[in-house]
Amino acid sequence: MTQIDAGIRYPSFLVWVSRAISLLFHPLFTGIFMMLYIAYLNPTIFLAVGEKAKFFKFLTFVNNNLVFPILIVLLMRGLGFSRSIQLETQKERIVPYIACITFFFWTYYVFRNQPDSPMILTDMCQGIFLASCIALVLNSFMKISMHAIGMGGAFGLLCVVLASGHSDGLLPFAVTILLTGIVCTSRLIASDHTPAEILTGLIAGACTQLFTYWL
Repeated sequence: MTQIDAGIRYPSFLVWVSRAISLLFHPLFTGIFMMLYIAYLNPTIFLAVGEKAKFFKFLTFVNNNLVFPILIVLLMRGLGFSRSIQLETQKERIVPYIACITFFFWTYYVFRNQPDSPMILTDMCQGIFLASCIALVLNSFMKISMHAIGMGGAFGLLCVVLASGHSDGLLPFAVTILLTGIVCTSRLIASDHTPAEILTGLIAGACTQLFTYWL
């Protein structure tokens, strides 16, 4: 048994499952899922982009939004600046936040200057960049949930897809709502965040995606 906030006790197996879900839907992976959806799973967004160009856009996104941030985290762990790759304290998250902000902005800048980039792609990357900036600021006051920011961003992206009139958005929208509930519940069960930190992350992730769409 594992002790959880407010005296609630959950079976160890449930806590283990919650941590596994948290790993699978790590915010860096969530960004990749978002890119995978608009590039390959929705047939209406990248219609004007050739397969080769689309692949290189996807590869660029993966390098800047997943590979490089992971390398920074591993480097910090190797140099002893963090106790674990999970970045459990607010202080440990400062440098990765700054690094991610740099990589995320570069991704947005590159796609914005490529004429064949769909507007949803550039808006999504800008939203991810803004969400990471908000997370860095709020990190001084609370241990905001990065998982909730990621899932909130996915929810906001699906709202944008539907608002833009693209097809094949209803089922992914429903699935995203379900996954958001599962991931956020998992973070609470794993005793990593308070409800306020989860809710703040969700609002930040969703609002930045919606803001860049209506900007």
